[in-house]
Amino acid sequence: MDKIIWLSVLPPLLTITIAIWSKKIIPSLLIGLLVGSYFLYPTVTGGSETAVDQIVKTLSDKDNLQVLLFLYLFSGLVALIKKSGGIKAFSDLAEKYIKSKKGVFFTLWALIPVTFIDCGFRVVGAGSITRSLAEKNGIAKERLAFMLNNTASPVVELIPIATTYVGFNIAIIGQGLRNAGISENNSAYSIWLKAIPLEFFSIVIIGVTFLSIFFQFSKPVKNINESHIKKSDGMMNMNIENNRPELKPRVINLIIPMLCVVLLSLFFFWFFGRSKSNDTSIISAITNTEPNRAMLVALFISIIISAIFYLFQRYDLKKMTTDFISGGNEIMTTLTILIIAWSLASVSQDLGLSSFMQQQLGNSLPAWSAPVLLFLLSSAVTYFIGSGWGAASLIIPFAIPLAVSINSTIPLCVAAVITGGTFGDITSPVAGMTNMSSNIARADHVKYIKYANPYNFISAGIAAVLFLITGFFYR
Repeated sequence: MDKIIWLSVLPPLLTITIAIWSKKIIPSLLIGLLVGSYFLYPTVTGGSETAVDQIVKTLSDKDNLQVLLFLYLFSGLVALIKKSGGIKAFSDLAEKYIKSKKGVFFTLWALIPVTFIDCGFRVVGAGSITRSLAEKNGIAKERLAFMLNNTASPVVELIPIATTYVGFNIAIIGQGLRNAGISENNSAYSIWLKAIPLEFFSIVIIGVTFLSIFFQFSKPVKNINESHIKKSDGMMNMNIENNRPELKPRVINLIIPMLCVVLLSLFFFWFFGRSKSNDTSIISAITNTEPNRAMLVALFISIIISAIFYLFQRYDLKKMTTDFISGGNEIMTTLTILIIAWSLASVSQDLGLSSFMQQQLGNSLPAWSAPVLLFLLSSAVTYFIGSGWGAASLIIPFAIPLAVSINSTIPLCVAAVITGGTFGDITSPVAGMTNMSSNIARADHVKYIKYANPYNFISAGIAAVLFLITGFFYR
């Protein structure tokens, strides 16, 4: 039994090592899953059967299915919004009024309320609207890419409702709580709400990025050859091509779906949480709600309302259905990563990962050191593999048991992993978000990375210090 417990740490470590070396997340996860499964049942077919059984078990879980379905449906809705011409209409309207560099940047920030629901949509939507404005006002393409990327993941990550990050974070935190054996008495959503104010890198980089409008200490680099760096297969896929809209461009085609998603999410967060709340306040209801169910129902109704709204504008139903499915399929890579990562976490738990953490680290690793170490680990893994979601899926399932075993603070450790992933998402040359940002801004990728690095690495250093200090005092 002790041997099995010791083996429990090998599958996730092997997965991380292979992912960093190969830059391929899905094959790395599959190898880790198979190795862990064979550790459990070391027969000719035992490992393969166990791996398949774990995947089926993962897909049979109601909460997991809600997250996967939400992400797929949301990606489909984003595709319809792009096809409806809402983004183009907003861009045409902005061009009439924006006449300065600062005006372009302020517009980009002002677009957050209508582009915050997903980081990919934020980059594509805000980039499509501001790119021509940036060109007319002489803004360097690298600077535009930096501003787009650094107001995407860091901002979306801090919003606790009506974004793609909500379902994902709740799912991986829930897996970590189950691995630690404390899921019965702890709400994954409540843990994440407590973690949001502690996501130091995201908070610092947002402030630094805003200040860069007025004070630049990094300048766009000139005369660097075009670089074609291969993207990570773990990125959030988002078609960035400006295809011709199916409808006459109208701003309301962007506003209506956004309002539906946000307002209905708020309503159903309250509606599903009121029966579980100890008092009648809205905050208490939202804190105790069923977030995955609430967001899925809100999204489903939003899709129906948006489809009817577009149908009245003569968006062909058959074409709309095709575009919707095509948009959903763009996120299949991410869904595959989640399914295999959850299965790998279950195998590691069956091998005794929580017991290993408690036996080996419970009395040796200082509690104050866990947050900063997890932040550095998450940042490094994401930087090399190019996917914050992939890194979080690997690290959170053992980060929470680690926090429990050494009496560290769970929300602080969760925040360290999540915001470390955000650092990698906006900094790694192979990350999907950095590639998407440079492409939508039509910037040289290497120039953009060189321009962004001083801001991002300084912010990461400040965040590391904050995690170190907070680890001493936050209990």
